[in-house]
Amino acid sequence: MCFKIETKENNPIRGRINSWLLHILDDYMHSLYSSQKKSLFQDLSQTVIEIGAGSGANMRYLNPGVQLIAIEPNKYMHSRLKDKADKYSIDIDIMSDMAEKMTIEDNSVDVVISTLTLCTIANEMDALTEIKRILKPKGRFIFIEHVGAENGTLLRKLQELIYKPWFWLFEGCHTYKDIACSIKKAGFSKVCIEDFNCYSPFLPITSQISGYAIK
Repeated sequence: MCFKIETKENNPIRGRINSWLLHILDDYMHSLYSSQKKSLFQDLSQTVIEIGAGSGANMRYLNPGVQLIAIEPNKYMHSRLKDKADKYSIDIDIMSDMAEKMTIEDNSVDVVISTLTLCTIANEMDALTEIKRILKPKGRFIFIEHVGAENGTLLRKLQELIYKPWFWLFEGCHTYKDIACSIKKAGFSKVCIEDFNCYSPFLPITSQISGYAIK
């Protein structure tokens, strides 16, 4: 699901609601995404940057002792991130940076991960430019994102119909972005993308992509 917040000022009500939802849905999300995440998160480096870390749903897939630099501007997620880090023995550093402007050095990290986050960023190309900037040469950007369904389909019509209330409730989550196109245009040397459907009660985010990009 996409409940991660990428706004400079957290709404105190929606911020808490999104934090609570991510927390209570953690095991359910694991049942939906475990196969993709276990495959994508193999052989990660000892230091990982996560864009939009949310309440820490991805920590269960990281090796104990990994240093996780969690980029999460929603302050209501931070206590949950710390709790998850303790649970999974992750060395965590939480940063409230926006994905579009991170205080991380150029060419300094091996791996950046992002799951269901680019949909919440108004200009995902800015975030992708930042991701590419901080990655070392040949560094990997690993992603899972929900995307717009094919034009003219019932699912696309539903995504367009529900867009405004969904966007408001989930703090900027766009129901039908073409994130695959944005990743392909971001200037990575290699991009591998797989389309898949994630079937759940949350119908607007059925159409999804997963994969990786190499700087």
